[in-house]
Amino acid sequence: MEVEKNFQKAASYIRSAALQKAELAVLPEYHLTGWVPDTPNFREACSQWKIYLDKYRDLAREYNICIVPGTIVELHTDSTHDSTGVDSESDTADERLLNVAYFIDFKGDILGKYVKKNLWGKIERLHLTSSSHDPHPVFDTPFGRVGMLVCWDLAFPEAFREMIAQGAKLFIIPTFWSD
Repeated sequence: MEVEKNFQKAASYIRSAALQKAELAVLPEYHLTGWVPDTPNFREACSQWKIYLDKYRDLAREYNICIVPGTIVELHTDSTHDSTGVDSESDTADERLLNVAYFIDFKGDILGKYVKKNLWGKIERLHLTSSSHDPHPVFDTPFGRVGMLVCWDLAFPEAFREMIAQGAKLFIIPTFWSD
């Protein structure tokens, strides 16, 4: 839950990768906040998602590197959420948490966005909102057509079939696995 410290660590890895001529940096799922949804300040930390997304966009521009900043858990309220499908068990009418992966190009532009569909048991379903009814997006990047999934989504072959049918040649899957 040391969001700024975690961002600074991630930024140092991205800078190092860019200096070594990497063209793409991919971070893990939950890299900013960790997965501690019962921590009292978790939702507050997730409300800062736009600040960190913009910081990653700035890094991409500054270091001329494409970035998938793992996933960023976003707190959305009535005025900021979009249609995401099935509600989680803890969503209120005006508040929901989304687990989102972005593809940011080397100019800092967001080329694609994916909201996790297949939530890992009650561990995630009690807190997150799934995008289960939305199609799997595929988008053009400097590396060709890319599809994204998040962690447990990779266990469902229909996602890959859908994205391959749309021309995906590369799949990026930020993941959180622990011992």
